[in-house]
Amino acid sequence: MNMNRCATRIAAATLLAGLFLFIIQACAPGKREGGGGPSEETVTNSEVSLGAEAVRTAGIQTAAVERRTFLTSVKATGSVSFNRKKYVRVSPRVAGRVERVLALPGDRVAAGQVLFELFSPGLMAVEAEYVQIHGRVTGASRVRTAEDAALDAELLASTETKLRLLGFEEPDFASLRSARVPLPTFGVRAPIAGTIVETEVLPGSAVEAGSCLAELADLSTLWVLADIYEKDLAAVVPGAKAEIAVAAYPGEVFAGSLTQVGSVMDEQTRTVKCRLEVGNLAGRLKPGMFAEVRIFASGKIAFLAVPEEAVRTAEGKAVVFVETAAGRYARRAVETGRAAEGFVEILKGLSAGERVVTAGSFDVKAEMLKGTLEGEK
Repeated sequence: MNMNRCATRIAAATLLAGLFLFIIQACAPGKREGGGGPSEETVTNSEVSLGAEAVRTAGIQTAAVERRTFLTSVKATGSVSFNRKKYVRVSPRVAGRVERVLALPGDRVAAGQVLFELFSPGLMAVEAEYVQIHGRVTGASRVRTAEDAALDAELLASTETKLRLLGFEEPDFASLRSARVPLPTFGVRAPIAGTIVETEVLPGSAVEAGSCLAELADLSTLWVLADIYEKDLAAVVPGAKAEIAVAAYPGEVFAGSLTQVGSVMDEQTRTVKCRLEVGNLAGRLKPGMFAEVRIFASGKIAFLAVPEEAVRTAEGKAVVFVETAAGRYARRAVETGRAAEGFVEILKGLSAGERVVTAGSFDVKAEMLKGTLEGEK
């Protein structure tokens, strides 16, 4: 009797254990094919569908993949600089003392305008000689022989040449003839029209012949010194048209031209310094500004292209989101090439006529990532 009860209990326990194991196996998640995770192909070709309301909310826009024609151009960076062909140092040709400073940094001056007044004993000695000889030549009270007149004329011409070499100009000669005595000061004039960049002296400063009193620049044209990479050198030649952009004027470009391609390459940066010239009549460009440069080469290029904003990076690769149907988007890896005028060349991965997402691609990417994570649960 006891043995029957024990056998009954053992059979019941075995039945309960088997039922428990069956329930556990039934509730356990099934194994995924291919090792329990989404395959690389599944991720690459993943798709997402969005309703019309979601498309509007995300602001998704698309553009067609097309073969486009562009002007060949090279992009570079550089800085705005003075036009060194129109940059001068103002210096006296005689030693003396600065009596007055008539122009300061930032002042715009005309060619021939007096910038400094100097007191120069050496110059006054030559002026006195000129006044004396000029008086003899023009004087009518003294009877002179033809030989004396010829000698005085020769001496006057020689003294006038000496004064011109020392910086005298016609207004100075007129003042000297009118005063008939050596002038107390001598004016140092601007050799060109432009803007005073810097002054080196103050009233009372002693200066030597040839010392720099000021630096003067004509800012109506400026240079842009740009660094061209080695790979782009074959596409740029002197005379090419260019566009210059600076941060001070967003969306605006200044027309210029390439005037020189350097002869030496920087071994560290693998770039060559090139010089562009740009007009600046309005004075909006300033030396020292950072500049972005686009140099146009001769000829045109054509390639299959998409807008730059259509290309994203995923898992270290360039991808786009292709619209396969209304509200349905597929991620596709692409191989990109050149860039021009806001477009990117597509070497592999797309065909002409397909449409890719240009705006709202972040939302599309987020939806795909969300779907991938849910599939791994």
